[in-house]
Formats: sequence, structure tokens, C-alpha cells
Amino acid sequence: MVMFADDGLLASKPYAASGAYINRMSDYCGDCRYSPKTKEGDKACPFTLLYWNFLIENRQKLEGNRRMAMPYRNLDRMDAAQRKDIQTRAHRFLDGLSATADVEVEEPQLRLEFFSRP
Repeated sequence: MVMFADDGLLASKPYAASGAYINRMSDYCGDCRYSPKTKEGDKACPFTLLYWNFLIENRQKLEGNRRMAMPYRNLDRMDAAQRKDIQTRAHRFLDGLSATADVEVEEPQLRLEFFSRP
């Protein structure tokens, strides 16, 4: 998602990662309460939700890129209800990032301090 900010001028495809990719390429997922393999439910990794939501919201711009064929084939395997749930949960998560401590939010919040390693 970060490499998509320039609208594809620097890279031939967006550098976006799901929870499963982050799990394979790092050790950040070991102590996390979320499952990087889960796309739905309370255990769904926020990065996975954001990844699929990014693909859904940018489909018109990205699906013509042949390097994006496999992710869009996987997205097309999901039914409309699954895709809608992913979008709803991703938007709820993003909306909650700016919530203050005194505001009740249903969706679990990503703790950024989790990513700082000693």
C-alpha cells in the first residue's frame, strides 16, 4: 500500500502485504492475538483485512496489471458477503485508529507498541 502512493510510477505493482505474508517474512506475529491466516471474524489479522480492502477499493486501477492477476483471482473466490464484511471491518478498524481512550470502539485496536522490539 505504501508503494502505491505514487500511483505506480516507482514500482510495477503496489507493495501491499497481508498478515500471512508478514508472518512468513518476519517474527512479528508470534505473540499476536490475531491469526494471519484468518480473513473473517474476531481473530482476523487487521493487516489481512486492510490488504483485501485495498485490493477491493483499487480494483479498477489495478486489475489490468498482469502482476495483480493472482491476488484478484483469490479475491474473486470470495463471495459478495465475504468481501462486504472485509470492507466493513477494515473501515471500522481504520476509523478506530483515531479514537481516543474514552471512546468505546467495538473492533480491537492495533497496538503500535507491539512492533517495537527491544
